[in-house]
Amino acid sequence: MLKDLDRTSIIIIILCIALIFSWSYIFGPKGLNLIPAQPTETSQKTVKPEDLPEKSSPPVDTVNTAKNAPFSPADLPLETAANSKSNYKNIILASPKSLIEVEVNPNEGAIASVLLRDSFDANQKNKVVLNKNITPGALSFTGGQNEWILKKAYAPITAKDNNELTVKRNFEDQSGNNFLIEQTWKLETDYTVDYSVTVYNLEKKNIKFSEFYVWAGGIPPIENLSGDIARSEAHRVDMLNTESNQISSLKVEDKKFQNNQEIVVPVRWLSISNKYFTNILKPLSNDGNFYGGIYTSRKEQSVIVNGAKKEYYLASAAGIIKNVNLNAEANATWSFKYYAGPKDIKLIGAFAPYAKDIMHLAFTSLESIAQWLLYFLIFLKGIVGNYGWAIILLTVIVKLVFWPITHKSNVSMKKMQKIQPMVKELREKYKDDKQMVNTKMMELYKKEGVNPLGGCLPILVQIPVFFALYWTLDGAIELRHTSFLWANDLTQPDTIGHIFGLPINPLAIAMSLTMVLQQKLTPTATDPMQAKMMMLMPVIMLVFLYNLPSGLTLYWTVSQIISIIQLMVNVYSDKKEKNKTNLKTA
Repeated sequence: MLKDLDRTSIIIIILCIALIFSWSYIFGPKGLNLIPAQPTETSQKTVKPEDLPEKSSPPVDTVNTAKNAPFSPADLPLETAANSKSNYKNIILASPKSLIEVEVNPNEGAIASVLLRDSFDANQKNKVVLNKNITPGALSFTGGQNEWILKKAYAPITAKDNNELTVKRNFEDQSGNNFLIEQTWKLETDYTVDYSVTVYNLEKKNIKFSEFYVWAGGIPPIENLSGDIARSEAHRVDMLNTESNQISSLKVEDKKFQNNQEIVVPVRWLSISNKYFTNILKPLSNDGNFYGGIYTSRKEQSVIVNGAKKEYYLASAAGIIKNVNLNAEANATWSFKYYAGPKDIKLIGAFAPYAKDIMHLAFTSLESIAQWLLYFLIFLKGIVGNYGWAIILLTVIVKLVFWPITHKSNVSMKKMQKIQPMVKELREKYKDDKQMVNTKMMELYKKEGVNPLGGCLPILVQIPVFFALYWTLDGAIELRHTSFLWANDLTQPDTIGHIFGLPINPLAIAMSLTMVLQQKLTPTATDPMQAKMMMLMPVIMLVFLYNLPSGLTLYWTVSQIISIIQLMVNVYSDKKEKNKTNLKTA
């Protein structure tokens, strides 16, 4: 086939293919370089038991260290019985400025659940709840493989506005060392929680901790969390290498995802997410001693609509703080930002560097294109006020950009149609010599100025945009539960009813009808049998694409309508030109 192409066509094809497969190496996220880094010394300061302050002064790079947690020497639980239990009720943190309600279990020092105030399940009835039934709980602080004995738990202290909670618990490690852990959770705006942990050494000797785990919580697959259809799930753990700024991404369902898997590289943040929602844990101090991470998963059984049980993975992840050496009667503080909410590209992009790459809209080579399209779609929505109209406007813009090469394609196809009688004659004349047929056809193409693949090149150029837009419209939570005309959700088919159990999707039907009309108007250079096969393509596409998201079928239908208009303009121009020629001849 290559011998039928001119030099320009070959160059264009090679460039297009190279661009698609090299995009990730130019613009996309890189793989994680698994080279261990040396842990750094944790910042700490000396403190005597009698000096444990009501307002402990944190290091310069930390925030939110127990400002409202009074503590006096009389409270030191040095003589309480071992294995004492705390029995405090869960506390709900809420704030008018926050889009989440956080339920904290003070006995475990962990988030028990995060309710998203403005996100609903697939039926748009119940609100989405993250980090429920996750063990260990989100934003818990544990000793890794070292078990601690709880000696005393102090009464939780809640701020007056109910948006901040402080919990203090006294522990003893396996060596008998006595220390106190103070945790504070504070709601910020949007979906963010400020989290700080201070560890007090209550001994008059140094205590060495081999590691602390800071848990980022966990998220099940989207269909098990909210009942959404998962055409392209993104159930993953992601983290950003501190030194290389490269992202590592691991699918939870991958065989490589093993219990207690540890990757010893310092990271700037750690996340776990599914198609639409995510948890992101980011340390505020970048001292190189926050490592990623620990992964655990357990198989769960969920009951689906038909009553059958389906197995899925409930996974969680944690970052690691290694080799902490606390001096006698000293403390150390770590502070974090925690995001628990939807994968809104603007919000997560602003939350942490490169965090927008956890969107996983498309495969790596097209991820950047998909993200740009989503940003542009959001921009257009800001102008027209609705994502349906924004998709239509985006379609018009894309078609205008490709209008010149589409026109060139149509002209090329008309030329091919014009010379078909001569091509047929050559094939009959040299039917016993295929090499001679190819030679004569190339001579004919050159003489008539015809490019045999001139009609296919524009399609090849548009393929990356089409696929990137497909994944954008299928995976962007911005379109979830967004209605347009009769479509209730642009990420789902626009079903308006059923006939004999089959859904009626008007946009998918309109897409196929416009394809038929375009086929009739498009110049064809094929023989009758091939022409019939081409006319069957809309039927085949209807079967395979019938349940596409309505946002995509809206885009494709409008795109086809614009193509039809362009073909009609070309036909009108041809007739006008032909009339002028006839007048001159007359």
